[in-house]
Amino acid sequence: MDSNKTKNFQICPVCGVFITEDGKVNFAAGSPGTRARLYARVCRYAQDPGCINQESQLIGELTREDGFESGENLPIPVFPTTEATK
Repeated sequence: MDSNKTKNFQICPVCGVFITEDGKVNFAAGSPGTRARLYARVCRYAQDPGCINQESQLIGELTREDGFESGENLPIPVFPTTEATK
């Protein structure tokens, strides 16, 4: 039996997430997500042969919400200068 498969879920040896039989991904922190979200945020960058989330038919279509926000609309904070006065 494959050591990464159990009766109800798989555990990825690369990132440690749990993927249930119905495809729900349980991340270490935050709410559960999808295989598409996992791929968009982790798997596509890790590119490790041990990754269990590489089958496009299981991942499905990636949406804009699956990835991280680009930060384009975030305000840039302005900090006071710390120059020493003479």
